[in-house]
Amino acid sequence: MNKLSDRIMDVIANSLSTKICFVAFCIIASVPLFFQHPADVLGWDQYISQTVIQLVALSVLAIVSKNEGREQQRVLKETHDYAMQELSLIKDDLALAKEEREELKQLLAHLHVKIPDVIKQLK
Repeated sequence: MNKLSDRIMDVIANSLSTKICFVAFCIIASVPLFFQHPADVLGWDQYISQTVIQLVALSVLAIVSKNEGREQQRVLKETHDYAMQELSLIKDDLALAKEEREELKQLLAHLHVKIPDVIKQLK
């Protein structure tokens, strides 16, 4: 049930965030002016605040929200890619350090065998 309602909400949100919806809302907001004009300043104020701003702002906010979501997604992907690249470099450095450590252990073991007197003197 939640998946169905999420899909319905996604369809509605995607529909509201189109330029076609913006144009349709502008037309819907302006059509009543062909039939009846507000008579006074209060009427114009109510018409603009209740009709135009609410209809047009609805699609504008949806478009802005969609664009911001896209931008945030791009930044997150860029950050993720950079972090994965750094992790790969760290893994390479760690593998190299591990190889060098093994070489040093072998050299140390070889030194213990070849020059035991020198090591005894150092202790």
